[in-house]
Parts: sequence; C-alpha cells; structure tokens
Amino acid sequence: MAVNTSHRPGPHECPPVGPAAALAQHITAQIPILETARLRLRAPRITDFQIYARIACSQRARFMGGPMTREEAWDDFARTCSVWLWRGHGAWVMAGKEDGASLGVVVLGFEPGDQDPELGIALTQAAEGRGLALEAAQAARDYAFRSLELPRLVSYVSPDNNRSIALMERLGAQREPSLLNGSLVYRHRPLSEQGVSPATAKRGSDAQLSCSQGDS
Repeated sequence: MAVNTSHRPGPHECPPVGPAAALAQHITAQIPILETARLRLRAPRITDFQIYARIACSQRARFMGGPMTREEAWDDFARTCSVWLWRGHGAWVMAGKEDGASLGVVVLGFEPGDQDPELGIALTQAAEGRGLALEAAQAARDYAFRSLELPRLVSYVSPDNNRSIALMERLGAQREPSLLNGSLVYRHRPLSEQGVSPATAKRGSDAQLSCSQGDS
C-alpha cells in the first residue's frame, strides 16, 4: 500500500458529490449542535480534516499518540467521527461564533482499552490560552450527562500533560488513585453529584448552552 507521508491531501480527502454528498449531509444533520457563549460545536465535515491534520501531525499531538503521519491522522479522525453511528456520541468541531473558524475538536469517545466513555479535546495553537477548552469541555460534559444520560464519563490524561491536568481541575473532575495504561484517570461527576438536578441545570444553562439538530 502506498503511503503519503507529505502534507499534501490525497484524493480520499475530497468531498463527495451528487447523491453521496446529499446522504452524507443528511447523516451529519442528525448530530446535535451545541452552542456556548463563544463557540458552536457542530458535526465534523470532511473538510475539517485539514485542521485535524495540523494538530495530529504536529508536536501538539504528542500526548495523543503523535505526531502522526497524515494517513494515521486520517484513520484517527475517521474512527473518532464514526463513533456517532455506533454509540450516539462522538466528535464535534469547535467553531468560533464570530467567524466560524475551526479551532479544534472536542470528543465523547470510547476507544479500545477505555473502561468508560472518554471526554477529550484537541486545540489548534490559535485557540490556546483563551479559555475555549474549558468552554467546550463543559458543554460536552453536560450534554453527556443531561441529554445522553451517560452513567459515567472519564478523561485519560498523560502525567506530563500539564495543560490537560489543569483543565481537569477546572472542570472539577476527580482524579483516581491508580493509572490506566500509564494515564491519569479523571472521573467527571454527574450533575446529581454536583448538587444540581438535571432539570435545574437545563433551565440554568439555557443562556449559555443551547442544543439543536445539525444543519440540514
């Protein structure tokens, strides 16, 4: 099999046309859109792979199995997106409300070796230091507990990933005493354990977080 190790897109990265494009759009339209104060978390599109590749093929991916080749990044992106079909949750692209720019991805995933669904996030360099990771992670976490009613949600973090450790602490996640495959395990608390009922959380969050079906 020929492997493209360059940064040039392969033909498989081109958007579909005709009925295939219409079907792809119909499928992605089922994925909910989450809106926060500054972000619109929307379904990933094939063109979003360009942003994902910039992250995954760089040193920014050193805590997520990278840097990857472009082919490895494609496989990782495709696997992350496909979880929607099988588990009803997956990746959202973080888009800025002001200009629509893609700023990274936030994921409710479940990979081989995971013991529970996982909340993960990957940002572009331009999105760092602006509090956007916290905003996106809070929205995805609350959606997981409130709308999907997931009983458990964790984040697996490298012990050397200081930024992610700080993010977990700001989210109020509880660190478990033991590692899993060399990673710290942070357990996110359901709304009931935060002293907030799901109904109250839904009413109180309407000003900052709204949910709708994807673009038709």
